[in-house]
Amino acid sequence: MCNSRNSWRIAHPMIIDVLCMYYDAQILIWLPAVKLLGRYQGRNGQIEIVECSWDGTRVYFEGGVRQSQATPDGESVFTYVKLMDELPIVDNNPISFVLAHKFFDLPDELPCIVSDFRKFVFDDRTYYDAIAVDVGGPGFRFTDEFDAETCDAIRSRLAPGGRIVMNVMVANDIDPTPDRIAARLAGEELRTWIVDEQGIEDRNAVIACMPEKTLGSRPTLDRVMRHSHERWAIRRGRLRGRDLPFGSC
Repeated sequence: MCNSRNSWRIAHPMIIDVLCMYYDAQILIWLPAVKLLGRYQGRNGQIEIVECSWDGTRVYFEGGVRQSQATPDGESVFTYVKLMDELPIVDNNPISFVLAHKFFDLPDELPCIVSDFRKFVFDDRTYYDAIAVDVGGPGFRFTDEFDAETCDAIRSRLAPGGRIVMNVMVANDIDPTPDRIAARLAGEELRTWIVDEQGIEDRNAVIACMPEKTLGSRPTLDRVMRHSHERWAIRRGRLRGRDLPFGSC
């Protein structure tokens, strides 16, 4: 919704934290160096909000897994994350909005919609310049939730020239999940890129689907990734929609 145009995010309300976490960090590992700000019961387990003593950033754990990290004013610690200025936020758990307002300075003026992301996608009739998807958690099955029908519905909400960015979990280097979901999201209209960190099990990767043949400002993106302690790399998606079996889900 920047100026007269819309941007939409189906996400946890703490911005798009698309970072490889290396492994499922347990809250107990962090206790000597953090202050517990709040403990709540979430749908996927207990939620803990902690503040890091060394830099003041706040971390959102759910079910013992680090889900998000940002400054108290809501700025992501992950330097390659590009934020949208105004965006409706969709989350199926209303406590997420409460915690985002209380601990991460979520602006009051942003529309917060409590809904399952699939229901919202199928019911919505608005067109958006960008759609960012950040869902998941313990037990979340990406390939089941992002079947061909759902991915087609997400892509159908794009305005001309629009693009999709999505965070996805990857089990290992031979896991086909990011390529399959990227191909479903892109269809035959968009091109796919995957930002990944090879050699790490149970990691996050970033899917980007866009109409351009090349990524814009590739040197800038490379510099940002080199300045972090992770080993990120960019590659093209290995599949197109035509490569998937008919009715693949």
